Amino acid sequence: MTQPHKYDLVVIGGGPGGYVAAIRAAQLGAKVALVEKGRVGGTCLNHGCIPTKVLVRSVEALHLVEEASAFGVIVEKPTFDFARIMTRKDEIVARLAGGVEGLLKAHRVEVVSGTATIVEPGLVLVKPASSKQQAAGNQPL
Repeated sequence: MTQPHKYDLVVIGGGPGGYVAAIRAAQLGAKVALVEKGRVGGTCLNHGCIPTKVLVRSVEALHLVEEASAFGVIVEKPTFDFARIMTRKDEIVARLAGGVEGLLKAHRVEVVSGTATIVEPGLVLVKPASSKQQAAGNQPL
């Protein structure tokens, strides 16, 4: 196994708590690694709140068009394109996650892709899909 990479702080998880903590530590001068098994941003941004709201908005738009005749606007049988709705959802999620990635990069937080295990105080084992890497940090968070 390779020598551990040295950090002042290793943050496990790139959700709102993790990426904000990582950025703040970096702003205070710490050398920071953030370990994330998926895409930064957390469940809400990538799989929960944001994608759900985008999908709900598409349904609301369809419903509004269906009810347009009450306002004197006649629209022939509205339909929807599910693939396009999903593409829009994916684009919005990607844009927002990209914003988080940009913030991490701007603050020089090293994002390490993989799962983390605290081996002992000050030592975190990161297991990416292809190999293992150790990261040493005084305060795993």
